[in-house]
Amino acid sequence: MKLIKYLFVVLLLSASQVILSQDDFETKLLSQFHSITSEEMMIWVNKLCSPEFNGRLTGTSEYLASAEWVAGKLKEWDIKPAGENGSYFQWFNFPYTDVNDIGSLTLNLPQTDGSVIRKNYTFPDEYYPGMNSGNGEITAEVVFVGYGVSAPELNYDDYKGMDVKGKIVLMNRDVPYTDPRNPEYKKWVGYCYHQYKLQNAVRHGAAGMLYIDGASANPNISYDPSIIVCGIGPQPLADIFAGLKTTNKELLDKIIKTFKPASFNTGKSITIKANTTRHPEGKACNVIGIIEGSDPVLKNEVIIIGGHLDAVGKAGKVVNGALDNASGIVDIMGSAKAMAQSGIQLKRSVMFLFLGGEEIGLLGSKVYTEKPLFAKEKTITFINLDMVGNGTGLSVSAGSTYKELLTFFEQANTKYIHRTMRTSAPVPGEFYGRPRSDGVVFSMAGYRTMSIGTTDGYKKVYYHLPGDDPDAITIDIMEDVAKMIYVALTNIANDPSLNSR
Repeated sequence: MKLIKYLFVVLLLSASQVILSQDDFETKLLSQFHSITSEEMMIWVNKLCSPEFNGRLTGTSEYLASAEWVAGKLKEWDIKPAGENGSYFQWFNFPYTDVNDIGSLTLNLPQTDGSVIRKNYTFPDEYYPGMNSGNGEITAEVVFVGYGVSAPELNYDDYKGMDVKGKIVLMNRDVPYTDPRNPEYKKWVGYCYHQYKLQNAVRHGAAGMLYIDGASANPNISYDPSIIVCGIGPQPLADIFAGLKTTNKELLDKIIKTFKPASFNTGKSITIKANTTRHPEGKACNVIGIIEGSDPVLKNEVIIIGGHLDAVGKAGKVVNGALDNASGIVDIMGSAKAMAQSGIQLKRSVMFLFLGGEEIGLLGSKVYTEKPLFAKEKTITFINLDMVGNGTGLSVSAGSTYKELLTFFEQANTKYIHRTMRTSAPVPGEFYGRPRSDGVVFSMAGYRTMSIGTTDGYKKVYYHLPGDDPDAITIDIMEDVAKMIYVALTNIANDPSLNSR
């Protein structure tokens, strides 16, 4: 009987300790949950969008200053550095181009009397200077080259039979294969990149390039001093096609349907002026901080949450990059501070990865996946945040083989946030969308990749345009994103049942 009483007391005490432990966990969790405030996060957004950082173009001293500021915050919160040589930084070189002014774009219309009517287009609504353009001026005939792709192994070449030497090529984004979910799409991925398209134009001898890109800043086109580049919007495009009895859309529809190029000489003359300065000495970095796990075994596993710190810099006017992507960075910062100060010991390690070079070709994510700090097999997931700050709802996606991770975010939202949430679990493959996000780089490198976003946006999106300022974001949804991340990551880090692979 005494033994039974003794065992009962032991069990009662053990149960009491579990309850107290759970209560203590909840108290600590909620204490920092409520410390995440939109007021503080807005201060950070304003800082990242300040003139001090001049649009955070990768390679510039202003980008490095923004990286130093983020690293200083991590240090302030006692989040350990996880970069090179005991620092917060993972370095890489990147030459960059200063766009000194807005340049110009002009349509030249010869008249029967020998005169020329010139139509000048307006910045930034109708054109945008090429952010890696060569310096100078070009006047030449415009040649339409579809998607600007030469893919002999796919029996497709937009330049076949076309002489573009010394001329201006007009081309569209993307490729004629339009379904990124189809395994065949991977054969076309390399031809989607803006860098490839410019290099291919140079190989064919073009002296100018008009990119049908919505007239937005686009720094991830390769630099070549021999070619002058300009992004154009709907009006210049319509003027080039005026009188030609077809449209760009009709031609693209035809190309997509037949997989046959529809290139032709437009007979129209354009003048592009660009005033640029090349800086081959550019240097950039990722910023990496880590909260080390406390469990002797599980601390060797890591959850990575990341987003790109860089924006598109200055092209005539500064693009401050509030939504793209100060929003994602500040969401991560809010959750990082709370996790670091909660007093909850995390069993697994959590890494905060602020990536450079996204806007110029996903370079920072490539640098990390080539030189990872944790083995891929020990990485629970990489979670990407990009443009997470406009709307009223939440979204989280993950591959179907690890959809159990979605549960942590759903539970955090149901218990604490109470927003509408969309979740998805697409079949994982070599990529999870068009190849223009850091998440795709991690996915293609074999990492289990997730993304967090916002839905039901109601503010105008100034994508790569002046106007992407702090008042273009929805700060209250950002607060809730940070809170959801904080709760979900804390629970993922402390769930021993999860496997890294």
